[in-house]
Amino acid sequence: MRTLLDKVRTRGHWIVRIHPTLYRPDRVARLEDLEQAVRDSAVALRGWDFPHYDLGEPRKRSAGYVEQSVDWEYCVEFWRAYKSGQFVSIAGLLEDWRDQSTIWPPSQDWRSGATLGIQETIFRIVEIYEFAARWSRSLEIEDSLVVACTLRGLQNRTLKAGPGRRPFFGAQTCSASEWSHSLTYSPAELLAQARELAIPPAVALFEVFGWNVSPDAIREVQRELRG
Repeated sequence: MRTLLDKVRTRGHWIVRIHPTLYRPDRVARLEDLEQAVRDSAVALRGWDFPHYDLGEPRKRSAGYVEQSVDWEYCVEFWRAYKSGQFVSIAGLLEDWRDQSTIWPPSQDWRSGATLGIQETIFRIVEIYEFAARWSRSLEIEDSLVVACTLRGLQNRTLKAGPGRRPFFGAQTCSASEWSHSLTYSPAELLAQARELAIPPAVALFEVFGWNVSPDAIREVQRELRG
């Protein structure tokens, strides 16, 4: 039987891992507290939170972690939080699941895996870093945190500028199948400048497509977010 994780992996998807550098298996004593930390740390900057904590759907609990899966419209994602303080998110690219959406139905020329939206990508990286900052605060983490993200399913995908934005002169297409970025930060760094720390990964990702974007251009898009 195919699981939601199997489904997510059939199309483009993000893999995010956030964890303290010092491993303590029982950093969080109770699963109830772990769930609350996910709720407190979730980032809602544009109408849909990251990670999505669905109050209407049950969370699955194990001895050392709690997890939840979401399959709604074009949002197909899974997250798991561990007592050790590790958080994992595997989430499909929104534009790849328009064929199961009534809110954002596919256009005639739509094809899964064809494009990567610039605005959506910048927003998601901000959400990853702001969640990491809140996660460190919720769990009162004092040691450094690793923030690692991978984007899979990029080969032959073209950057899409989005409505109201100047189109590219020629296609900015990726030949690599995936992209990864991982760095270690102090909680103080993340809490003080999460959005600024989210700029270098975005610049590095777009370089893979052949777009040499400036940090100021990333900041301009970030300003469209709430908060």
